[in-house]
Amino acid sequence: MPSYDLQCASCDHTFETFRPGFLRDEDRVCPQCGTAHAAQLMTGGFIAVTSRRGGDSQPVAAAARPSCGGHCGCGGH
Repeated sequence: MPSYDLQCASCDHTFETFRPGFLRDEDRVCPQCGTAHAAQLMTGGFIAVTSRRGGDSQPVAAAARPSCGGHCGCGGH
C-alpha cells in the first residue's frame, strides 16, 4: 500500500498516511491542528535489484533517491 508524506501549510507539521490509490481531501487533514491544508511532499522511493547466479537470487543493489534527482540542492544527484 502506498504511503504519502504530507506537510501542513498552517502549522508545518509533517505526517504520513497510507492509502490505496490516490489521496483524497480527507487524507490531507492535519492530525495536529485539524486544518485541511496539507500538501504532499515529494520523497524518494526504494528499488531493489536482484541477480540470479546458479539459481539463487542475490541482492546486488538497492537505492533510495529523492524524486527531484538532486536538482534542488539536496545532494541526491
